[in-house]
Amino acid sequence: MSNKSVPFSVRLAAEDAEFVASLSMSGAVTPSDKIRQIISEARLRKETGQDFNEVLKSVRDDLRPSLDNLRNLEREFEIESELLHYFADWICEVHAELISGPKGGDDLLKFEARMAQQAVKLSEYVLRLAITEDAPCFNPGLMNDLTRRIVELSRLVEARNQKESVND
Repeated sequence: MSNKSVPFSVRLAAEDAEFVASLSMSGAVTPSDKIRQIISEARLRKETGQDFNEVLKSVRDDLRPSLDNLRNLEREFEIESELLHYFADWICEVHAELISGPKGGDDLLKFEARMAQQAVKLSEYVLRLAITEDAPCFNPGLMNDLTRRIVELSRLVEARNQKESVND
């Protein structure tokens, strides 16, 4: 396919045209720029085996309006949730991993290990928030209440592992 531009005309409902005009997209000012960027982002999502960092940037861009809204509410009510900000970063990385996916059969083990590491990373962070009584969350006691089950499960896993090592 050549890099030559091709004129392309489309009719939009007034609401859609207003929506495109109101979009805030990095590097896109005109409606044409914005539509080209929307197509570029759709192509990026469609293609498999993409660069993780490119996908991560796109996923973060998609989530930005929700995070901006969260930050605005936090400022308005003078409260902050470190948990939600961390979770947003984590979900973007996991989403990008899934979209960029394994590159082939040889990458399946590495892909599985990356995804398992993401699960452990989230668990560790949640447990760190539970170390103090006042976690930096909207509900400071939330993490202590929720992590009790994780701690109980980890004790059961540890007991099983010790039993298996004795039997070996």
